[in-house]
Amino acid sequence: MPLSELQAPPPLSRLASRLPTFSPIALRLLGIVSDDEVSFKEVAKLIQLDAALSGEVLRLANSGYYGRRSTIRSILHAIGLLGIKRITTLVITAALWGGLPRRTSPFMMGWWRHSIASALVSEFAGGSAEAAEGAYTAAILHGLGQLAMYQYAPTDYETLIAEVRVNGDDLLDHERRIFGVDHAGLGDWILESWQVPQSIRGAVASHHERSTSLTGISKIVHSGCFAAEWAGFGACGWHGCHSMTEIPPDLEKLVNSEYVREMLPQEINGIECSLL
Repeated sequence: MPLSELQAPPPLSRLASRLPTFSPIALRLLGIVSDDEVSFKEVAKLIQLDAALSGEVLRLANSGYYGRRSTIRSILHAIGLLGIKRITTLVITAALWGGLPRRTSPFMMGWWRHSIASALVSEFAGGSAEAAEGAYTAAILHGLGQLAMYQYAPTDYETLIAEVRVNGDDLLDHERRIFGVDHAGLGDWILESWQVPQSIRGAVASHHERSTSLTGISKIVHSGCFAAEWAGFGACGWHGCHSMTEIPPDLEKLVNSEYVREMLPQEINGIECSLL
């Protein structure tokens, strides 16, 4: 039965039940990375508990994106060179990629590229601030609600995305009508069930709110998501803004930056090539 004919929206737990299993190692790492006392060896030992994840992390660490001249041969070596917080972003990226279903479908390819583009732009927008790496992690996870909706009803959700883009409708309004929740709220619910830190959850929950009401990581992720879709990577609900003659000055500067226009596609390609 099409979702539009359902008498009541499905419970959030049912919407989330078809998500791919996310690495418990990655989730554990998110929980301890904020601890300044955690050691390199403790983090390396944790990551190495998942052999497949360790391999993906090493491929990313050795990718052209980081421009390493010598080969990184172990997780501990990677942590020593890149730092614990950077290695955490690699773990989350690899874990998300490793669990993706239907990777060759147009929707999934667009979703993945939007997620990684949002993360890279958020990191760029965060600059040298400590918030940059936290913003990368929040941004790469900000679309989990969309992934859950797609997994629950692939054909219906793809049709919904296509229709709202053609008609210029508000995607989140339609999601709330059909699913009883929008993808930002569902993403927050999923991350809460995974016991992800509040700073990341808050950025996911608010990534479609007005930028003037946001601060810190939430504001950075909002900008990263907006700029990623503006640059042609995925569909997260900003399509109604694409014809705007004016956007806030900070976003206008970001979307017209050399990084977004020229460097971002190259970095996405480099990351994807390292994961294939």
